[in-house]
Amino acid sequence: MRGDWSKLTLPLEVLIPAMIVVLLGYVVFGVTGFGASPVTVPLLAHFLPLTFVLPLAGILDLASALALGMHTRRQANREELLILIPFTLLGLVLGVTLLVNLPRSVALRALGGFVCAYALYAIIRRDVRYRLGRGWAVPAGLTGGVLGALFGVGGPPYVMYLTGRVTDPARQRATISQMVILSVGGRVAAFAIAGLLFSRTLWIAAVLLLPAAWAGLWVGNRVHVRVTPTMTACIIGVALFLTGAALIARTF
Repeated sequence: MRGDWSKLTLPLEVLIPAMIVVLLGYVVFGVTGFGASPVTVPLLAHFLPLTFVLPLAGILDLASALALGMHTRRQANREELLILIPFTLLGLVLGVTLLVNLPRSVALRALGGFVCAYALYAIIRRDVRYRLGRGWAVPAGLTGGVLGALFGVGGPPYVMYLTGRVTDPARQRATISQMVILSVGGRVAAFAIAGLLFSRTLWIAAVLLLPAAWAGLWVGNRVHVRVTPTMTACIIGVALFLTGAALIARTF
């Protein structure tokens, strides 16, 4: 791809692999609950600019999260959400500032390193019961905002904090779901303020790829009952680690 992305239409040779990546990412989301961005962002970054991929992933994530999470909003713990939101917004501002100012090679290297670390987390994580103090909302919100803006993957800090604060499983899932909606919505708003959403190509891509995202969610929600979470996490973790390593290798 050459020239200014805001003046180009989406070519078929980019659209087809992007559809495959998005479909795969949202199948993974439906199966594991890890989210789609850990898969879609590093794979799409191999053939699209990161400043294009991250807003695109944000739009797809927001549309999908709204479709899945609106019916659970009444079960969510609003008090915990209100505590996380201010620190998340600060993290988003910092993350977007870094995104638009970092050189491409540095951004890809950072993304590759983060994906490798996230892959290891996905492989070795355990369902451990613990209780966190409310003060942990500060690093959780800041880290989630920065990681969400820079890499499209802000979920893990929120999950770690909310699972340590909300004990009821139904309220826990609902609160995490609502935090995803709020954080992704904030991320999309931050991208808009930074001028990253004003591209014809971006919105063409979002409209064309959203059906693939929803189809992937539909498939994943039906597959997850047949696949053990541990096995799935290991397979996805290995694939993500290789993807992250490949991104780092491309920068040298």
